[in-house]
Amino acid sequence: MKSVEIEILGKKYFLKTDEPEKLLELASFLESQLEELYEKYKTAEQHKLLILNSLMILEQLFQTKDDKKELEKKLEKINGLLELDIK
Repeated sequence: MKSVEIEILGKKYFLKTDEPEKLLELASFLESQLEELYEKYKTAEQHKLLILNSLMILEQLFQTKDDKKELEKKLEKINGLLELDIK
């Protein structure tokens, strides 16, 4: 594992990871998201920005899970139709 320094909202953090490039990419994305939220809501309270960003990420995650379930249902239906055609 490699120790990597990232900076979020002006604070430096040292984290260990097997994928330093990916961690740096994620940290950069998080920083840009937080900067956008800061510009939109003009609050310097970092914990509020972090909570808002966390909720936005969770909303995306839940939507992705719902989309996945819907795609799995469609795939099952298609597989069922293909099995009927084969018989």
